Parts: sequence; C-alpha cells; structure tokens
Amino acid sequence: MISESVKAEIDKLIKEIWMNDICEDYRRGNLIKEASLQTSLYHHIRTRFGAHLEENNLYLYPEFYFKGLKFRADLAIVEMDMNKETQRLSDRVTDIAAVIELKYDGGYAKTTEDWIKSDGEKLKAYARGLNYNCQYYWGVVYETECIWLHWLDKRSTNTWGKGRLTELNAGLLDGQMIFEINSYNNMNVSHAKKGCTPSWW
Repeated sequence: MISESVKAEIDKLIKEIWMNDICEDYRRGNLIKEASLQTSLYHHIRTRFGAHLEENNLYLYPEFYFKGLKFRADLAIVEMDMNKETQRLSDRVTDIAAVIELKYDGGYAKTTEDWIKSDGEKLKAYARGLNYNCQYYWGVVYETECIWLHWLDKRSTNTWGKGRLTELNAGLLDGQMIFEINSYNNMNVSHAKKGCTPSWW
C-alpha cells in the first residue's frame, strides 16, 4: 500500500512540474495539442522522480487501462508487485497513487467545451468506481480567453472531488497565458497562479 507521505510527495511534484516545467515548455513552443502535453508531463515526472518511483515500487504508465470502467487514463502512477506470478503486467497492480487526465484545445464551440468537460466526468467515474485511495489530476491547456480557470463547480469539488482532486489549468486571462492550480485535495499548495507569455507570440 502506498503511504500518504509518498502520495504527498507525488502531489507536490506534479504541482511543481505544472507551474514550472509545463509552463516553460509551453512558453518555448514545445507543446502542441494533447499528445505533446502528455509526453512532456511523463518526461518531467520520470526525470525528476524516477529514482523515487523505483524505490517505492511505483511505475508511471501512459494510456493506463482500467478494465472495470473501460477507461484509459492519460497517465497513471501505480504500485506493482513484480514478484506476483501473472502473465499480464497489469495484473500485478497492488495500489494506485495518481491518475492524470489531460486536455489541450481552444475555441468557444460547445463541442470543444463538452470534449474538455468529458474528462471531468471520467474523473468522477474513477473517484466513484475505483477501489483505491488515490489522487486525481486534471490538466487543461485552453488557448482561449477565459473569465476564470477552472472547469468544476462547487457541487463537484465539495463532494466526489473533495480530498482527492486537483485541477491543473492554463488559459488566457486578459490576453495573458496563465498557469494555475486549483487544488481540492488538502495537500501542499491549494492555489497558485503564474503568467507564462510564450516566446513565440
């Protein structure tokens, strides 16, 4: 079982990576669409936390499949028992530390908004359907002028999201790209905001 202190370390790392590394990757023009956001986050977690993952029998997987829910998470940090005798690697999972969903888009079309919000429904299904006490992260880069940088309402953050959900947001506020954390998990920083003007603007 993954200790709460290890989950807190992972939480701190993910939040720091979003505010610093992902923001800088965006500023430099290294991110375009969801796949590059996913690979960038994977790279930074692996680079900055790889040894610690190994020490705790933790593994970082993209497109991690939850067969009971029939969902694939963009990224998941899971604990594995590599001594367990099974044919399938996925059957060696003993616990889950973090599930990460990512979106990268822009525009005011309702279809775009619905597509982004579909990850919120996915996270809600994870929170209600998985038998793991893990943390959930929802990263959204929204290249459109916004009034605010959060996607969930109080009904969600005060019920299924309370104590286990963090929104990692980025979007345009008054013409400036802002990276922001809205955390409802009571770990580390609960809210942070940082400007990130791209070098290519």
